[in-house]
Amino acid sequence: LAMPAPMGLTLLVVTSSPGGSYSNWWCSMFNADLALSVTMTAISTLLSTFMLPLNLYLYSKWSYGGDILGVLDWTGLFVALAIV
Repeated sequence: LAMPAPMGLTLLVVTSSPGGSYSNWWCSMFNADLALSVTMTAISTLLSTFMLPLNLYLYSKWSYGGDILGVLDWTGLFVALAIV
């Protein structure tokens, strides 16, 4: 998309983050399998602690080259993931 690095990396973090609480609400509204939806949300949230940094590493290296990887605050990313 030829975005500047800060905007592109922000978009990568947002799109690599897990979601699912909205789908849980929809399942509850339409009497779908809420237990399955909550389970899938929990699993995707747990997997995101490893997959988000991996996705960010791979996609930023592919999109912006290796020079952007040294600028990223990896410690801050892992601390934020641990807090969440």
